[in-house]
Amino acid sequence: MSQQPHVGLSLVNKAPIGMLITFLISVLVNVFLTLNLITLAYAVFGGILCAAILLAYWLGKGGIFFIIGLSMPLLLVLFTPLATLAGLLNLLSGFFFGFFAMLLIYKYFILNKKVA
Repeated sequence: MSQQPHVGLSLVNKAPIGMLITFLISVLVNVFLTLNLITLAYAVFGGILCAAILLAYWLGKGGIFFIIGLSMPLLLVLFTPLATLAGLLNLLSGFFFGFFAMLLIYKYFILNKKVA
């Protein structure tokens, strides 16, 4: 994997459109259903953490990062209060929003420094 960093970078280039789509889904869910800020905050933080861990794996830091990164969504589902369907939709849209936000941060702040 360390010889093929482009595997994770294909997602990095799609991060802006991913953020836009997940943001629109989150807005629609919170307009038509109830807003659950705790679930949304857990989800965004979990998405950011998951992306950071998977970026470490994609950059060749070790396979343990892959296992930890893939277990993050399961941990979010287990430890986040999901009383309604709106909570589940907030969890999904918030997770992917955070995931793509971290990839966008990586793209603009880390990759641009390496190129320059």
